Amino acid sequence: MSTITYKCPNCDADLTYRPATGDFGCEYCGSSYTGEQLNELIKNQKIIDEQKESEGTAFDEHAVVYTCPNCGAEVITDDTTAATFCFYCHNPVILKGRLSGGMAPDKVIPFSIPKEKVKEQLISWCKSKKYIDDGFFSEMQLEKLTGVYFPFWLVDSDVRATMTAKSNSLKVWVVGDIEYTETSVYALTRSGDVKLSEITVKALDRKDAELLNGVYPYDMSGLKDFNMSFLSGFMAEKRNIEKNAAEPQANEIIRSAAEGQLEGTLSGYGTVTGQNMAVDEVKSDWKYALMPAWTMTYRYKGELYYFAMNGQTGKIAGRVPVSRKKTNRLMWTITAACLVIGALIGGLAI
Repeated sequence: MSTITYKCPNCDADLTYRPATGDFGCEYCGSSYTGEQLNELIKNQKIIDEQKESEGTAFDEHAVVYTCPNCGAEVITDDTTAATFCFYCHNPVILKGRLSGGMAPDKVIPFSIPKEKVKEQLISWCKSKKYIDDGFFSEMQLEKLTGVYFPFWLVDSDVRATMTAKSNSLKVWVVGDIEYTETSVYALTRSGDVKLSEITVKALDRKDAELLNGVYPYDMSGLKDFNMSFLSGFMAEKRNIEKNAAEPQANEIIRSAAEGQLEGTLSGYGTVTGQNMAVDEVKSDWKYALMPAWTMTYRYKGELYYFAMNGQTGKIAGRVPVSRKKTNRLMWTITAACLVIGALIGGLAI
């Protein structure tokens, strides 16, 4: 005979039926639910699950994959958006076919800055760079500006953390001609429940993911449930880091955050040494999300340069090519000015 276990809607821990009160209680977060409340919550969750399943089916049916034979990039878009070139290396891309199941995102931060406004800001940004090569922001180059969603894992985690440490407190006083020193050693223990939300871990390790390095962070309050309509007119990088490969980095972030919160309680004890940390995961919820960025790359004398803008906040980063013609012109101008000044000084000396 199978046993049905109900999960707490608040923290996902197991619920236990309590005969004395006739309700279901969670020993972890202290929540309680009547049978009627639990049935209503289960019904609502079933509707949400069905909607997610429907969206996942739509993604599988309408998402297509293009691959770049030159740099290996794989981009996803909807079946109404044609991709003809690789946004990273500008080589032609090949239609690979429909996307296999299991790749539908859970969440997305949609683009909030239109392409024309990005172009204006890009031109203004470039013109502030005196010696930039003009080809970097030519009209033909601006047409290569592409809106791309980059893949991330988002992790919500509840952990129980315990920290042990030693503290040395030194007290010195003088009585007459004698100096006394007293060293007190304390054993410190701190423990608590730590709740962490939306820990962000990259789901892409190809070279093009580096375009995002200067445009973080994203405002997670802008997260929405994924819908295929958000892909229309844009591309999305296909993730190549799965959950099991991302877990070590996520665990390190979780451990560091929990340690920081407990360390904050170790004040007023002098020198603290010998810290040991134990973190036990209670609950972890992983979601696959897409984050927006406007990108443009440019190859100049064998080097790759780029412009990137956070598609939500507008934060800009980039690496621009320096025009040798402009720097040579500057050097000739400086040289000519020095010669003129030298001639004038020589004339005055005569």
